[in-house]
Amino acid sequence: MHKDAVYEFYGRQKNDMEASAMPFIIFQHLENDLHTVLISDGACRLFAQRRSEIAHIMENAIYTSVHPEDVERLSAGWTHFVAEGGSYNVVFKMLINNSFRSIHAQGESYTADTGEKLYILWCSDVTAIVNAEKISTYYDKLTNMPNMSAFGIFAEQERTRMRKKGIVPAFVYFDIRDMKAINEKYGFSRGNGVLSGTAFVLKDVFENDAMARLSDDHFIVLTSKRHLEQKIEQVNDQILRNPMGIPVQVCAGIYIDDKTGIDIFASIDRARIACKSIKGDYNRKYHVFDRDMFTEYRQRRHVLNHFEEALANGCIRLYYMPIVRTVTGKICDMEALARWIDPEKGMLPPAQFIPVLEDNRLIKRLDFYMLRKICESLSKQKRLNMPLVPVSVNISRSNFEVCDVFDEVLAIVNEYNIAHHLLTVEITESAFIKNQQFLTNQIERFREAGFNVWMDDFGSEYSSLNTLQEYTFDLIKLDMRFMKNFSLTGKNRLILSDVISMISKLGVSTLAEGVQTKEQLRFLRDAGCDKVQGFLFGKPMPCEYFYDKEILYNGLSYDDTAKTAYYDKVSTAGLEPLPLVSEFSGGFDTDPITPVAILEFHDNKCRILKANNAYKAFLVAIGEKQEAIFDDYYDWYRQPSQRFMEAVKRCLSSHKTEGVFNVNENGLIISANVSFVAYDPKSDTGAVQIIVTNVDGLIARDLPKLGSFSSNP
Repeated sequence: MHKDAVYEFYGRQKNDMEASAMPFIIFQHLENDLHTVLISDGACRLFAQRRSEIAHIMENAIYTSVHPEDVERLSAGWTHFVAEGGSYNVVFKMLINNSFRSIHAQGESYTADTGEKLYILWCSDVTAIVNAEKISTYYDKLTNMPNMSAFGIFAEQERTRMRKKGIVPAFVYFDIRDMKAINEKYGFSRGNGVLSGTAFVLKDVFENDAMARLSDDHFIVLTSKRHLEQKIEQVNDQILRNPMGIPVQVCAGIYIDDKTGIDIFASIDRARIACKSIKGDYNRKYHVFDRDMFTEYRQRRHVLNHFEEALANGCIRLYYMPIVRTVTGKICDMEALARWIDPEKGMLPPAQFIPVLEDNRLIKRLDFYMLRKICESLSKQKRLNMPLVPVSVNISRSNFEVCDVFDEVLAIVNEYNIAHHLLTVEITESAFIKNQQFLTNQIERFREAGFNVWMDDFGSEYSSLNTLQEYTFDLIKLDMRFMKNFSLTGKNRLILSDVISMISKLGVSTLAEGVQTKEQLRFLRDAGCDKVQGFLFGKPMPCEYFYDKEILYNGLSYDDTAKTAYYDKVSTAGLEPLPLVSEFSGGFDTDPITPVAILEFHDNKCRILKANNAYKAFLVAIGEKQEAIFDDYYDWYRQPSQRFMEAVKRCLSSHKTEGVFNVNENGLIISANVSFVAYDPKSDTGAVQIIVTNVDGLIARDLPKLGSFSSNP
């Protein structure tokens, strides 16, 4: 179909979309004219008009029913939306049935499978909540539904009314299946359309029942237990008929509230647990809370009932997990972790209490409690004259929805007079699925104030590459699933190398979690990963453990903090000249690339900071011991030839690439390029990239295998 043709829906797709309860309109803009493509039944009910009447207004008289005060504002945004596409979001007053109603219109442009540019407009009546303060406090702006705070207020009254009338209340917790995948495949704007559409359907099916959007893709409805199965089927059926053609399904958890004495949030919790129990079972659309689920329920209630007490009594404690710089093998940062030592149950796993706090919007209390504990710890370490390295703290995504995180963090850090560079803010990747501009501003404010900002859990399950493109970070933490099932010959070795390389090219550092073996450490170091953490370096320990130890139980010591800027530059230096076709290093044919290394020079000696296998094989060829090169080379040093050292000194002085030609290294005649990486004047220590270009007259691609090398007599 030609891109300038009027688009049409056909057959069942058209019938299903027109029958949708969601109030939406799809149109085209061709040759300066607007053509209505499809109008849903929901839109007809909202505007109290037939399809032909709505089409006439859209195409010929769009402003005639708009309140005069809103025409100019509506016109400016509408003209830009129709001409340029993108998104549209406005609230305006419109005359419907002889009275003005407040309408919330949200739109976006998209391309049909056949190439036509289409526009979709969702509309809802927000007359009852048009007051801006009321919207922000008690209503969700995207769906125009009450939020959890509002639901907690009126659900109690509604439940009491139902019981007086002999109606058995039921709490129904809805979860949209695969919402993360929908966001990743179709984009956040269309994902928001799915959320808005789900809200429309719930309002249509459950009509005047109490309902709310709790968070993300989770909704709650308080209704009668009668005909619930049919209504859940109806919800799924209508959601499938969404205007974007996205396959959407919801699952539901039901709690029949036939007992008194249970508070509203406990009832929501039980419905949530029932829903969670079938989330991975696509053959089941709902499940009713039963006795078998009481174990998880009791765990959740224990967390909620004892959380404030745990904070007040210091049962939630600050633990540190060392972070090690790969090129030094020393501690360069600490990660702050919360550990709950319960007097009855012992240590509660973080997975047992953190999701509960997030679900109930209590995570802010934990995050800022931990921030204060970190500041107290740093202050004490400073008084004890102990080494100070930056501490990273995870800020939960929900905090960005309920407060100005930057202002809160700044106030606490300044209260304790902590230098800003000693605190690193970690933001989980999932936080970036919404509020893009707001989060961009928050990140910029943190970085401008001297805080480092890291992205946590990169590659977990969200649109990671989009996030890299749209936000600026100091470091990316690779999700520990990259290291799970790690294999030096497996696919994830190639994937991980490319991910690290790509991030490094953006000038951003990387950190790999879950490192458990020396083999993993060696691979990550030579792949260019800057920092690592995991049980290889020790388990998390109480912060007090670090107050009087400069060398820890596992032999780790602290980085020289005076050289942090130097090592930060070294960290971003790569091992990537142009790849060559063949490999000279026998036994290492899986790494077909030119011999390249980052070397550090001090007192006329050099040591490896990182190197590819080809360079290690080259060192073995000129007489170095293989076990020293291919194992842990932190303490390996070598004194190069005088001509080579002269080239390095010129490079460190000029910051330009220097060539070394026909230098005798242990009987082999080599040539190499030496490029500047970093220099620390206080310690007279410098780092350069070495690219071996020629050995005994052969360029790298023509060099013989490792076993063929021999020193000249």
